Amino acid sequence: MVTCEQQGAETLITLQPNRSATVRQSMWFLLLVSGVTLSVAVFWTFYGAWLVLPFAGLEIAALTYVMMRVLRSSYRMQVIRIQQHAVEVEEGEYFPVRRWRFLRPEACVNVRAAQSPVDTIGLQLDDGSQALEVGGFLNQEDRIKARDALRESGLIVCNERWWHS
Repeated sequence: MVTCEQQGAETLITLQPNRSATVRQSMWFLLLVSGVTLSVAVFWTFYGAWLVLPFAGLEIAALTYVMMRVLRSSYRMQVIRIQQHAVEVEEGEYFPVRRWRFLRPEACVNVRAAQSPVDTIGLQLDDGSQALEVGGFLNQEDRIKARDALRESGLIVCNERWWHS
C-alpha cells in the first residue's frame, strides 16, 4: 500500500505491504485449525494411536511460528520524507528502527526492470555514496505507484533500460 501526502514543503510517502487479514482474524484461523487438529489427534489417541498426539502438537507449533512471523512482517513499513535539501528514509515494523539520509541534489531513484513476466521491478534510492532498496516488500502494482509517487515528488527516476520507456 502506497500513501503520499504533502506536508508544507515536504512530501511524505509511506510504503506498507498489503494485509489480507487482521491480527484477530489470523488468531481465529489459528484457533480453528488447532482445534480441528487436536480433536482428530485426541480421537486417534483414544483408539490406541497415541503417536499422533505429539505430531499434532508439532504441527500446531510450526503453524503458530509461521503465522507469527508472517503477521510481524506484514507490519513492516518504510517512510520516505522528501525535503528541499535531503531525502530521509525510516524503516521498521511497528516503529522506526533504521534511518538513512540522502542528499537531495544527488539523490535519484534507479529502476531495475523485471527479468521475467512474473518478476517485479526494483526500486533503489541512490545518491552516489549509498544505495537503499525501497519497497522490496511491495507487489508489482504498488511498486509502480511508489515509482510514480517518487517521480511526482521531484526525484529523478533513472531506468536501467533507458532505451525502453
